[in-house]
Amino acid sequence: MLLTAALSLSLFSHLPRLAHPSHGSEHRTEALAVKRHARIGPWHIDARRDRFAATAVCTISGHGVSLHKDTLIFRLAPDGDTTHTVFRVDGGPPRLVSEGFEADAAHGFFPQRGWVIDPNGGEAALPASTVAGAKFITLRMAPKHKPLRFKVDQLHDAIAAARAGGCTAVAP
Repeated sequence: MLLTAALSLSLFSHLPRLAHPSHGSEHRTEALAVKRHARIGPWHIDARRDRFAATAVCTISGHGVSLHKDTLIFRLAPDGDTTHTVFRVDGGPPRLVSEGFEADAAHGFFPQRGWVIDPNGGEAALPASTVAGAKFITLRMAPKHKPLRFKVDQLHDAIAAARAGGCTAVAP
C-alpha cells in the first residue's frame, strides 16, 4: 500500500512548467499535457495528464500483455484464430478464453467480430478479474502452438497506483 501511495504521488507531483512563446513574446505557462512513467513489478504505467481538462489517462502494459477497459489483451502471435485458446491461471486447470466472452463484451470488446486491436487475430482477451491474485497466465492458441506464459502479478497494485495518481481511465 505504501508503494502504491508513493508511486501515485511520484506520477504527477512536481510537474514542470514549460516556457511557451505566444504572439512574439515568451512567458511561462502550465503544460497542456504532461506524461509520466512508472513501473510496478512487470507492469509499465504511462500516465498522460491534461492540465487544461484536469484529467489523466493511463496505459498499463507488460511484456506481451496490456490492460484495456478492465480486460487483459494477450498478444499470442502475429495472426491466427484465438477463439479456442486454452489458458491456465497459475498452473491450474485448463479453461477456454470463451468463458470470458460475455464479460469482454460488457467491457466493449466483441470477439464474434474479431479481436480488439488486430482483427486478423493473434490476440486473446480475458477479463482482468479472471487473473486477480495470479502470478502467471499460460495460454495456448491451438494444440500445434507452444504455450506462452505471461507474468501478471501485481496487476492490482498497478491499477491502484494509476487510479491514486488521478487516472480517470485506462486507455488502449
